Amino acid sequence: MNFFKYGCAITAFFSLVSCSNLGVNLPSYDELLRAQTQQDGRSCIRQHNIRGYGMFDDDVISISASGKNRYYLITTWLKCHSLQTSFSAGFKGDFSELCGGGRDKILTSEESCPIKSIFEFESKEEAVATFEKVEVIRQNLRKEAKQKAKQQRDSKHDDTAK
Repeated sequence: MNFFKYGCAITAFFSLVSCSNLGVNLPSYDELLRAQTQQDGRSCIRQHNIRGYGMFDDDVISISASGKNRYYLITTWLKCHSLQTSFSAGFKGDFSELCGGGRDKILTSEESCPIKSIFEFESKEEAVATFEKVEVIRQNLRKEAKQKAKQQRDSKHDDTAK
């Protein structure tokens, strides 16, 4: 009788796990931006050239700056939710510059967001197009993983039905 209870419990557990949310291990925006741009993420921005910022995702920030190369995408080590609601942000870097590599930070009144990488672009359009391409890649990978998981679930259900 105990064997039957354990068997039912194990079957129920695996049924719940297989039907739960899909924990897809997608490549990060940082990894995909490195691949798309062929940059190492260690670009630098002079703080006095920064004219504005915006959010593409909780860990991808766009920066517009004056100068020759005027647009940047910054990835952070952590998700920085407060940047979406903050009216202003500060930047903390050495020697009046922000550089990719983890030493510098974007600051809001609520949190400190360590900068992982900075990618440099000639224009806003190029940066946006690159981010959109990376977003499509992530969506396709997520979709493929969900389809694969569904196929695995279906084959398990077919095996148990036999």
